Amino acid sequence: CSGIEIYENNQPISAKVINFDLNNDIALLKADFNPIHYFPLRRANPELLMEIYAAGYPFGYDISTPVKVTRGIISSLSGVGNNYSNIQTEAAIQPGNSGGPIVDKKGNVVAVAVASLSQEEVLDTYGVLPEGTHFGIKSNVVVNFLESNNINLLNPNSKEISGGLLGRMITDGTYYISCLMTMA
Repeated sequence: CSGIEIYENNQPISAKVINFDLNNDIALLKADFNPIHYFPLRRANPELLMEIYAAGYPFGYDISTPVKVTRGIISSLSGVGNNYSNIQTEAAIQPGNSGGPIVDKKGNVVAVAVASLSQEEVLDTYGVLPEGTHFGIKSNVVVNFLESNNINLLNPNSKEISGGLLGRMITDGTYYISCLMTMA
């Protein structure tokens, strides 16, 4: 990106990259604003069949500006090629969800949305369209990255919260981020 903008109330705020991890496709950004909600990161390992919610902005603002949420389960404790820094979920993740939180019923981030299998590649290779094959970076990877950058973290929530409260937390803590690219 030649520039990064975080949108708060549909208004762009310039952000800068503080640090990044190319292997895990995550970055630490800094911008001049105070989020309404901060998500705690789950410290315990994710569990197979754990119910989760993936939040983000699939297809950016082309569809609509509010955050979108899909529900699903953790369907595998590894990603493509046995990548154990990832989870697999059948909660829909589309282009524009990347970097969005995948949270549990307690409002803790379990993973960060990162990718989906390419429908074209799977169709060409296996002759079928993949369904529910989406991936996130496990929260313990994010915890290690943030702690290595001297970021203080919130303690994880220990009790389940209502769907309404979780929806407000997701709305107040998930931001649209735009990567500004040069013509080159």
